[in-house]
Amino acid sequence: MGRIDIVDIARLVFRETKGRRTARLSFAALAAGLMSWAPGLALAAAPPLPTCAQLGSSSIYGLVGNPQIVARTVITAIVPGTQAVAASPPSAPTPTPATPAYCQVNFTFASGLTGPKDGYDVGQAQMIKIEIVLPLSAADGGVTGSSPSSRDGGSVAQTVAGNWLGKLMVSGSMDSSGTISWTPYGEGLNNGDQTYPIRLGYVSSMTDTGQSNPPWVLIPTGSLAGTLARGTIADWAYRGTHYGKEWATTLSKTYYGSAPTRTYYNGVSGGGNMGMGQLMHYGNEYDGILVGAPAFFWGQFTLADIWPYVVFKKMVQQGGTMPTSGQEAALQTAIFAECDKLDGVVDGIINDPRACTFKATANICGVSGAPASPNCLSSLQATAFDTMWEGPRNHFGQRIWYPYDKSIPFSGGPFTALSTIATSLTGQGGFFFSLANDVIEWTQKNASFDPNNVYQDKESLALAGNPAGGVDYEDEATLGANTLSDYTDNQTPVLTDAVAHGTKVIHLHGTADPAIFWRTGADYYRRVATWYSGDGTADFKKLQSWYRFFPMPGVGHGNGASATGSVGPSPDNPFPALVNWVENRVAPNSLLAVMAPASTSSSTVSFNSLLPAGSTRPLCPFPQKAIYKGTGSSDVASNFMCGDTLETVEVTCGDLRTLYKHENGPALDFEATGVNPQKCLREFER
Repeated sequence: MGRIDIVDIARLVFRETKGRRTARLSFAALAAGLMSWAPGLALAAAPPLPTCAQLGSSSIYGLVGNPQIVARTVITAIVPGTQAVAASPPSAPTPTPATPAYCQVNFTFASGLTGPKDGYDVGQAQMIKIEIVLPLSAADGGVTGSSPSSRDGGSVAQTVAGNWLGKLMVSGSMDSSGTISWTPYGEGLNNGDQTYPIRLGYVSSMTDTGQSNPPWVLIPTGSLAGTLARGTIADWAYRGTHYGKEWATTLSKTYYGSAPTRTYYNGVSGGGNMGMGQLMHYGNEYDGILVGAPAFFWGQFTLADIWPYVVFKKMVQQGGTMPTSGQEAALQTAIFAECDKLDGVVDGIINDPRACTFKATANICGVSGAPASPNCLSSLQATAFDTMWEGPRNHFGQRIWYPYDKSIPFSGGPFTALSTIATSLTGQGGFFFSLANDVIEWTQKNASFDPNNVYQDKESLALAGNPAGGVDYEDEATLGANTLSDYTDNQTPVLTDAVAHGTKVIHLHGTADPAIFWRTGADYYRRVATWYSGDGTADFKKLQSWYRFFPMPGVGHGNGASATGSVGPSPDNPFPALVNWVENRVAPNSLLAVMAPASTSSSTVSFNSLLPAGSTRPLCPFPQKAIYKGTGSSDVASNFMCGDTLETVEVTCGDLRTLYKHENGPALDFEATGVNPQKCLREFER
């Protein structure tokens, strides 16, 4: 068959639906069709391995002339190598090794899915922009048997074909995608891009997940106006990334003459969401998956980003005034004075913000110990802060979603431009708030819906005069769960395929993340532990045999000095730990975290001045936490051990949320989280 693998190409035109895939054509029929496209190819002798240029110029290598590749979109080029880069704090706090030259391949893939029958708009066809980077093959000057610039922690130390180590790394794009924007963890505390897998000697893939092909999510005009574009939603949530992975596998066979021996995923934030999509839909196709701060539960977490805004909007309706920066600073100081010490070390880090019981009422003017005027709070202001920290709750008092935690600074998150929120929710507060606006429009199935029509509760609606189109948070959350989230939110804890394959998972999330609240990860991990135990309890020890969740105390959104919101000790190059686990069976009992140099960025605020740059801490697998041994410097990881539990009855029961699709109801989801209702009843009655 030459260098084109008919089975691989055939797999790419399968119609994929959520939870399963059904072939539109049989493999035999599809293979026959592809052979007719390239007559005589199956009988011809295998051509020599191609150069990078030939991948983009000769039809025998599967790209040029392929009816599923959009005409004139194939671009191949050898990207020159670069020298090693010295550390440049704070944005690049660790060095970057030299990057060898590599082959980059770009094209647009169209599987044949099209129109309303496949979940797209009338006249719209699926199109996925794909970028694949390949270490140079021997035909392009790669040196077989050489050592990659970076060590991957695995069992293979030298390249097997040119500069290729024989492995594949799939990555995802930032935010809600729409661009080719790589998001892997890189060396040290640096963010990764497409050069990181090249330094490791890996082939890697990245896509735009089809979001350059509007309409996306909501169809705004035409005969299908006001309906969801289920095709582009699936492309974004899990399918587009999978196409990139499949094509990277195929081109590895074409370019090197053999398939990858290992397949990994590595992505943060939006890339973490796509990693969760791969875990949930194609878990049996990956040996290891590394995700950081994943933006899964998309509709639910982005809506929660507006909670501080609707809370303070109601405060203004009640006659309150927006807090000043001085009031916020005094409040933050009071929080850390009470809660920093809870873990036994005063270091500027709140280890578990769920255990912090500080109330803003302590800062009300006239209360003993409160700051002096003008930095003390009014009663209305204090109530608003406490309501914000509680997170979204319904009129029964039940939690809907997770809060803007007390460990999160007021600058660099939803509190950006706080002073303008009193008059408008639209256009305020940065990128993640704009995503929440989008989700509200999708939920309402109305691209013109004004997000200002969302209010904290029915009392706030009444204070606004019950405007036409007005909705309170709990009803908006319920509507979203029942109309949108089944499509947009990667959320199933049933990971049967990953378990059967032996896939290993490392999941990281900062506890001071101002955009994607870390409790989402803790809740999901508990749900997977409950499903996997098989007995209705959350058996974390059993789950840790293949899936480990590492909270990162004091870290904002991301890692290193680039983490938005707050900077704490971040994982030092976590990807090799995943590879070591997969290939050498060495499970990560902890991950080394390093304190990055403080950032001078105005969008990043660090409370970690007590931890100098270079300080180390262990990150512990949930529900364990880092415990200071009592001797030696608290700046050194070896003076801590992992133990005890973050999952006390108080915090576990306090974080129970309403049943999915019943966010405005009284019932809490005990069953899926393995929580004993009787224990919580006793806790609630205390």
